[in-house]
Formats: sequence, structure tokens, C-alpha cells
Amino acid sequence: MTGEATTRLVADTVFTVDAADAVWSPGAVEIEGGLITWVGDPRRTPPGACTDVQELGGLLMPGLVNCHGHSPMTLVRSAGDGLPLDRWLSEAVWPREALHGDEDVFWGMTLGAHELLCNGITTTCEQYLHPGAVAEAALASGIRCVLTPGVFDVPDIDPEGTWPAHLAEACRVFDQMDGLEDRLHIGFGPHAAYSLPPEGLAAVAHEAQRRGALVQIHLAETEAEGQLVEERYGMRAPALLADAGLFDGPVLAAHCVWLDDADIALLADHDVAVAHCPGSNGKLGAGVARLPELLARGIRVGLGTDGPASNDDLHLWDEMRLAAMLARATARDPAIVSSAAALRLATRGGGEALGLAVGALEAGRPADIIRLRTDDARFVPAINEAELLGHLVWAGAGYLVTDVWVGGAVVVADGRCVHIDGERARLEVGERARRLFAP
Repeated sequence: MTGEATTRLVADTVFTVDAADAVWSPGAVEIEGGLITWVGDPRRTPPGACTDVQELGGLLMPGLVNCHGHSPMTLVRSAGDGLPLDRWLSEAVWPREALHGDEDVFWGMTLGAHELLCNGITTTCEQYLHPGAVAEAALASGIRCVLTPGVFDVPDIDPEGTWPAHLAEACRVFDQMDGLEDRLHIGFGPHAAYSLPPEGLAAVAHEAQRRGALVQIHLAETEAEGQLVEERYGMRAPALLADAGLFDGPVLAAHCVWLDDADIALLADHDVAVAHCPGSNGKLGAGVARLPELLARGIRVGLGTDGPASNDDLHLWDEMRLAAMLARATARDPAIVSSAAALRLATRGGGEALGLAVGALEAGRPADIIRLRTDDARFVPAINEAELLGHLVWAGAGYLVTDVWVGGAVVVADGRCVHIDGERARLEVGERARRLFAP
């Protein structure tokens, strides 16, 4: 990286979320070639000239990591409110999604990326159909994206959308697009154990593992789902996935609400990561995942917003609070998930769940950074470092995010997306949704 310009961002406080949870007040982050080269006290900077020093004030921290989303569902935001998951999918969501074309999905993802970035989410893991359109929108927005094209079989809704056809498309997308701009990572997205036959799960496992790709799958989201899988195959869903060979490669399992002790042990033994989605699980009445037990077994856990139809926003600040609150409430223990642990779930934990070096401010990691203004009542008073952390976790909000960098490139400046016309995206999604879904 010698010879490249170095940028130094200086703030009142820097939360690194590194291995020691170091906090610098004041703090500085140096960036060169899209990577972080140094973090520390700006009064003791390393030797060598810095060509661009930016005195920002406020608070710098790692960008938030959304481990499970269906962001193009901005087109169906709030659809099917009050329905249980099976009816919500079959009656409200899948029939509408069957009407989507590539251009509709492009604008749905564009609006979703705008919301994600403006709320400080620098990495998102997406599962959706029309993967080319999702990838195009993600690349254009500047966000870092792990895209796992959806693979499932729902003949009543989409007679032509068989799992072999979806899998073939996912393979093409991986082979053509994985690694583009160092921000687009392609995986595979089998929907769930109940929406794919075992031979489909095994085929996905084979194609993903021969490419070294991540598999993202919904797992144990509802009690009814687990009962259906057991009645159909005579085993619990985690065991079915393991039997199909899916757990023999990197896997991210979304939701994981209805796991028993044996299921959790199986995930731990196979190093399966979990995307915890407390907001979506709560809205759909699915239940509360056993977060403390997952963490105690050493399972990599990140947070997910899920889609805008089941959340209904793309604000990971809410998920961070809900994850800690629900864990504390169900355990009746206010120390079961600390404030520092909650922050890790939303940042470093998410990066670890995805297998990416994002979510922490350390030398050698991608410069995915967000700035929050602290001249707000939510940050008063800040008597000490512990209270400042408390403000960040329990009162942090997207409207406080002013600037966002992904790979060292500015993607949000003074609260506005650099690469997305938010007003046009909002109008496009609104008009397309009305045209597609009008009675």
C-alpha cells in the first residue's frame, strides 16, 4: 500500500470493538487503500506523513452488520400483518413476490440499501430471487453485500420456479459475480428444510462446498415448522440438514428459535453460525431464540433485521436492544448479555458469523466505519466510558448517523447517501407496489 494516500479520521471517541473492546477518547482511525492501518490516540500517531486529516468530532465505530435480510421486500412492507408465518408467506408475501420483475427488485433493493446505509449498516447478507438485480443495486449503492440467491420449491405459487432452476441460477451468479469490487460476496440461499426436499438440500450443499461458498438458510423459525419437518422426515430440522451434508461447509442459520439442547450441540459441533432476528420473530409471534445458550456454546451469532415485511424497518439499533432485552427478560438476569456483548453482536459478531473481517476497527480490516453525532439528548450525560457505551447501545439510533465509509469510500456524507437518490427510490417503490398489487 506504500504510496497510496492516507486518511486520518479524528473523533472525540472511537469504539473499536476489537478483541479487548478498546475505546479511545479522543481517538483516530487511519485508512489506506481501503483498509484500516492504525487506530489509537491522535496525540500519539505513528510516524509518517498523513495526507488527509479530518477532524470530525462525535463518535466513530465499526459499521453495523446485518446478518439476515430480504431488503427488496421494501416492495411489500407490512404485508400480511397479524398472520402466522406459514399463512404470511403463502397468502401475503409469495403471491406478491411472484409478480416482481428484475426492475422492481432492483428498486426494492435500492430503497433497502438507502435505509440500511443511512442507519449505519455497512454490510448486509441478503437472500432473495432475481439475484442479478439485487447484486446490481447493491454494487451501485456502495454497500458491502453477501448475496445468497434463494433456492426453494413452491409450485402452487411459482410453477416454473423449481429448486433445480433456482440452484442453476445461483451457480451462474456465483461464477460470474463473486468478489466484484471486493464488496459483493455470493453464497447460496436454500429457503428452509420444509420448502426444499432432501435431495435439493444435498444438491445445494454440493454446489456451495465445491465453491467454498456460504449457505444461508432459515432454521427452526417457528414451532409449527419443526413439527412439519418431523412429521415429513422423522427427524428434527437441524438433523435433517446435517444428514443432507449441508453442515459440512460454512452455514449461516437464520432465526433458530425452536432449538433444543441437542440441536444447539449439533450446531456447535458443526460450527454453524446463527443470525438472530428478535424483531421479526416478535412481530410474527414466532418466539424468542435462546441467545445466552447459543453464546455459551461458542456459536458465532450476529443480528438480522429480516425483511421489511416482517420487521418492518431496517434499523439494526432496534435489533441490538431487543436481543439484549429479551435475553435479560427471559433469564431474569440483567447481566446475561452485557452492553458490550450487545454491541459485539451488531458489529464484530456479525462479521464473524458471515466469515468476513468486518465489524471491528483494527489494523488490516476493511475500513467500514460509521460516525454518530453526540450533540443529542441521547448522549447526555456521559460521565464515563461505561455510560457512553450505555448511551450507544440503549439509546443509539439511525438518525444520529452522519457519515458512513465502506472500504474507505464515503457512501453517506452529512446524512445523505452519496450514490442513491433516496427520493427517486421511494417514488419508484411506491408506484411499482401500487401497480403490481392494486386490487
